[in-house]
Amino acid sequence: MKRIIYTISAALLAISCTREAPRGTEPFLMEFRLPEELSAGAYYSGQKVYLNGVASYEFETDIRGMVTVESIIPGIYDIVTGMEITGAQYKAMAGNSVAVEDRARVNIGVSLMNQRIFSAQDLQIQLKTAILRDLMISKIYYSGTKDNMDRNYTTDSYIEIFNNSDEVAYIDGKYLGLAESVSPAAYPSSENPDSIFLRQVCRFPGSGQDYPVRPGGSVVVAARSARNHTESASTSIDLSDADFEVKTMEGSGNPDIPMLPLVTNSTSIATLNLLSGGPNAVVLFETDEDILSWPQVYQRGKTSGELFLRMHRKWVMDGVECLKKPAQTAPDVSSKRLQDDIDAGYAVITSVNGYNHESVERKVSRYEGGRYYLTDTNNSSVDFVILTDPTPRKYDKEGLQ
Repeated sequence: MKRIIYTISAALLAISCTREAPRGTEPFLMEFRLPEELSAGAYYSGQKVYLNGVASYEFETDIRGMVTVESIIPGIYDIVTGMEITGAQYKAMAGNSVAVEDRARVNIGVSLMNQRIFSAQDLQIQLKTAILRDLMISKIYYSGTKDNMDRNYTTDSYIEIFNNSDEVAYIDGKYLGLAESVSPAAYPSSENPDSIFLRQVCRFPGSGQDYPVRPGGSVVVAARSARNHTESASTSIDLSDADFEVKTMEGSGNPDIPMLPLVTNSTSIATLNLLSGGPNAVVLFETDEDILSWPQVYQRGKTSGELFLRMHRKWVMDGVECLKKPAQTAPDVSSKRLQDDIDAGYAVITSVNGYNHESVERKVSRYEGGRYYLTDTNNSSVDFVILTDPTPRKYDKEGLQ
């Protein structure tokens, strides 16, 4: 018996020693083409390009917007690149043929997810333009934690909105929306290229300039309860100084915190119903239209139950897609509710059901002039990280840098 075991082991060792390492691809080119409205003869030169998948690579475009890839491990990759310019620079490149403020921020780039690169095939990649708004979603904490009795605790969820510009912005009249979270997705973006179906919508108060947000400042929205949750759960957070609390009656909850009312609500829950394990697709949007005049629809094939508000994607200022983590497989990208130009990627916590006090947080781009600037490529897979320190208004964390 010992001799047989030895013989089999030796054979396996011989096989493992002769097995070849994965062969890389032959050289190929990636060409990055600027949006059509920009000046002919201009190139996407000197910009970083990232390939993330079975391995991670970083390249830089040459003077003609090209990248020569000598060899990579064959596999499935996300291709991400982008540069930020001012509205004035964008207008100059476009021959002043576009309507955008000089002080606006414009991102030119692309996020291509799940690209199959198994052979030396040249790629021609069309870049897209995105006008970046002042206000953006910077943190979504929905996982919850365990209370001091080791029970599930979810009343401490919140959303934070950050002013990434150098000018004062106003939250007055903006809307915060939560997309439908039916499983499987009732209205995935792949089947609805122009619409987002909202489960709940809140509207910020104010008549225009009542609620300023300073440059580098933020607005914290307590989704359920604006109190010091560390008294019940030591690993939780203090939301007693939140700027708004989602509730249906002024003076309820924490009476010292202004109410953020639910304008539409497909549930019987009188708070913002962020799910502890996801999915949670959150949008910040602005419109002059009466949103109650927008169509409301049931889940396809049903004539009762939740009514979802159908919103055109053009009103969205910012959106973050948080998918649910399955027990055994990768997140189901086909269940995304937000279109790729709103969020080309997604965020996902590491727990299937939550309760691990993880927070979805936007990374810091730079610290300059006494304030933080946050990353914004319209791709949550790139812009956000998952941290176990959900503290509001805190941006000096090591994991964000």
